[in-house]
Amino acid sequence: MRPLLSALLLTMWCGQAAAQAQVPAPYASGQTDTAVPPGKPATPSKKAMDRRDALVKALAQAHDESEATAIAAQLEEMRSHGLAPATLLLLRRANRELSQEKHGDAIEDLGAALALQGDAEILWRLRAQARLATGDTDGAIGDLGVALQHDPDDVGAWQLLAATEEQRGDGQAALKAWRRALELDPKMPGGAAREDKLKLKAFGRPT
Repeated sequence: MRPLLSALLLTMWCGQAAAQAQVPAPYASGQTDTAVPPGKPATPSKKAMDRRDALVKALAQAHDESEATAIAAQLEEMRSHGLAPATLLLLRRANRELSQEKHGDAIEDLGAALALQGDAEILWRLRAQARLATGDTDGAIGDLGVALQHDPDDVGAWQLLAATEEQRGDGQAALKAWRRALELDPKMPGGAAREDKLKLKAFGRPT
């Protein structure tokens, strides 16, 4: 399975933003109930949407794992394209907190990022990932519902939904989500083996 977000890409995005912005004061102090003017909309242009659609199709038709990995990386980069520097700084801080297992702090910072740019699908997916790490499966499901409403072709969101449903004990829902991820990315490393494992959990060993 590919990582849900490339650490290298996140480091690059946030590093570029570090010299351009500061975290808005309400969020720097941990107060997230103050209205803040939204950042640059993350909603892509028609040209960007057409390119993303072409990449989604190319991913489903990739000839091998190497080609699929390269296409998946391009899609991840596109999903971050409209993020403002302040949002990226919050993401960098959340990523650091996740690496330190400070999941509650990461969730708070990702919530602040969503207050700035709630139309950015990738932010909902990342907060779902942080919530799942705390065992908050209901919160993760809620965030993933919004993420997939914005971008139903996000392989990472479907992977995460499968993991969340598995943790909730719903094997059939987990299998359904994983199969959707495989439809989008058939060359996913370990994808078939994971499907077999989830199938076993969902239906048991055939007699």
